[in-house]
Amino acid sequence: MSTSTMGLAGPRGVLVLVTGGTATMGGGADGLAVTAEGVDGLRAIVDAWSVARQVRADVVLDHPLRDSAEMGPADWTRWHRQIRAALPSVAGVVVVHGTDSMAFSGAALALALADAPRPVVLTGAQRGPSEPGSDVADNLRLALDTVQAGRGGVSLAFAGQVRAAATLWKQSTTDLDGFAGVLGTSRRLSLYLPLGGFHGYDEDRFVALATVSLEQWHDQLMWSRQPSGVVLRVFGGGTAPADKVAFERLAALREAKIPVVAVSQTPAAAVDLRRYAAGRGLLEQGVVSCGCMTTEAAFAKLHYLIASGLSYEEIRSLLAVDLVGEGRTRR
Repeated sequence: MSTSTMGLAGPRGVLVLVTGGTATMGGGADGLAVTAEGVDGLRAIVDAWSVARQVRADVVLDHPLRDSAEMGPADWTRWHRQIRAALPSVAGVVVVHGTDSMAFSGAALALALADAPRPVVLTGAQRGPSEPGSDVADNLRLALDTVQAGRGGVSLAFAGQVRAAATLWKQSTTDLDGFAGVLGTSRRLSLYLPLGGFHGYDEDRFVALATVSLEQWHDQLMWSRQPSGVVLRVFGGGTAPADKVAFERLAALREAKIPVVAVSQTPAAAVDLRRYAAGRGLLEQGVVSCGCMTTEAAFAKLHYLIASGLSYEEIRSLLAVDLVGEGRTRR
């Protein structure tokens, strides 16, 4: 389904791709969920903006609308293809998305659409349209205005700020300013970005998340099926307790040519496994330092590089290259 305001000025309109999330939800017996009233309210905001700005706006619903906790690589691929197909004929695209996995999807779209000539802007809400102090309208209008500003790249419009989509992390579930990350947009920074080999995320590939903990943490490196890559959440700037079994399992991953990248459990921290002696064990087992990448960006980047058909060594090399600004220090 779509809705549009016709006969308005401007050579190009805006596509609003609605995937679900709090911005479309209302309260019910089982808690917040997508409702027809929530979707209608979102349409009304878009239509009012369209009339005020004299710009056509089309709302497309990505069924089934749902909570972002249920979204992943298959959705990223579908959105990537929809957006690619739309960009030649629109000024840009707004993606309405839930906040819980916004940073994962933002990083995935930033990589897949790194060469997008027009803006792709994600947005959502911390409070539903019927809740007191709802931020749905303000965030959606900011996203629409950001598209009209015309700067290419992928970003998040939220709480009065526009942030680069590849640098995001969710910092609050209650404050309206729910995200941190670099101000600006994510766009291609490196000639090494393998655009030609990427045709979509592979939902059948398993990228594992593992977390270093105090004392023994080797159980974090056990899975029911073998991963295609691993994001290892380490302490601080790149340390982990010495755990012989964990190091043996990392060595086995290296021998199987499964890339492992280290990110920090501390938001905005830079990881350099060479800095501390307590990080050397990871380095010796082939774990790659990620710089300032978030967990979400590292997860999406591994998926992207794996889906691009690259070799183990090529993936390891590109994990350390800042492709779309995902490795920038976040302020």
